[in-house]
Amino acid sequence: MANDAKLTPDVDQPPVDKLPTDKIRTGSTNALADEPWRGILRDVFGGSIVRSIVAIVIALFIGLLIAIFTNPDVQGTLGYVFAAPQDFFRAAGNLIGDAVQALVGGSIYNEKRGFLPLLTTLQWATPLIAAGLGLGIGFRAGLFNIGGQGQLLVGAFFAAYVGSNWQLPVGLHLLLAIIVAVLGASLWAGIVGWLKAQTGAHEVILTIMFNWIAFWGITFMLKQQPFQAENAPGYAKSKAIAESARLPELGSFGTGIILVIIAAIAYWWIMERSTIGFQIRAVGINPNAAKTAGINVKLVTMLTMALSGGFIGLAAATQTLEVHPTGIEPSVDAGIGFDAITVALLGGNNPVGIVFAALLFGALKAGAVSMEVSAGIPKDIIPVIQGLIVLFVAAPRFLGFLPKPTGIRLADRVSARKQASEA
Repeated sequence: MANDAKLTPDVDQPPVDKLPTDKIRTGSTNALADEPWRGILRDVFGGSIVRSIVAIVIALFIGLLIAIFTNPDVQGTLGYVFAAPQDFFRAAGNLIGDAVQALVGGSIYNEKRGFLPLLTTLQWATPLIAAGLGLGIGFRAGLFNIGGQGQLLVGAFFAAYVGSNWQLPVGLHLLLAIIVAVLGASLWAGIVGWLKAQTGAHEVILTIMFNWIAFWGITFMLKQQPFQAENAPGYAKSKAIAESARLPELGSFGTGIILVIIAAIAYWWIMERSTIGFQIRAVGINPNAAKTAGINVKLVTMLTMALSGGFIGLAAATQTLEVHPTGIEPSVDAGIGFDAITVALLGGNNPVGIVFAALLFGALKAGAVSMEVSAGIPKDIIPVIQGLIVLFVAAPRFLGFLPKPTGIRLADRVSARKQASEA
């Protein structure tokens, strides 16, 4: 704690887990100094990490139940389940085993392809990480940016134009294509931030409308010269990306994942070490208090949306320059803008959490086809599982059996313990 005097003993001090959180955080009592680790288990089991894991487990369990009771082999045993319940459990167990084996084999490793499925998982996860970071930075400011689809489309359009129509040296061409993708998506999201700041219009409505404007606008533009592919008259498809503008591959390993990991580090620095990050967090906690403290809330709103779009623009760059180098279509977003909402929520708007959440969803998407072929479980079950995860994470009451955290930061506990030992 910053003030040693606040850690002096008081009389008849109540237990730390009975104290108001704000008093504990500000150090107005000596309870934290006396028992710094009191309530630590509540923080662990009620924290965002455990809640996310529990949400995933419950969602997977429900998804498997749906798969079990819709499977023809399992349904065949239900007619005599009370006479021979072992048949039902055997069929259900076989289905679960086949599903897990197919999921792992399609997303991580199998005997025929080795670890090549893991590269497919990383390819799916790469744009989800970047887009999840973009939405996460908006959530930290209290802005619900659901315009990822439109922002990704705009960024992809800019990257495709520069990547296919400009002739530049290797390296410079790729760098410029990535930059214009980030700037294009950032500008598109920044317009939403400006409209919200100046008119008070809600960002959810604005981003929904901007999604449609981007989709149909780019569909139209991709049918025009000089954007349209030469061999696709009347079809909305861009020209192929020049080799000098494509993201390089290291064997079968796509380098886009390296870019988004760097972006995750940049996200951490922005939110935890920069002035604008502090202002974003302050506005997200209480915009009125932030305004009273001298923060320009309107400017922060615009910058936050622009930053959000910039990260999504990086997802657009990987989709255009790595996944679809032969030319983009209006479907290039592949639902990433909406899946990233789940990634950001599941990751707790934390860069490390977002990376792992994206890897999980990448594995589910990579293994979905294998599950359908090998285990007979329709791949449509994956969006159901994703939706259930959002439900459990976004509605904490569904996980009400978990303890409520004390709200004390680990750093405060360590500091209090250190000061108590020095006293």
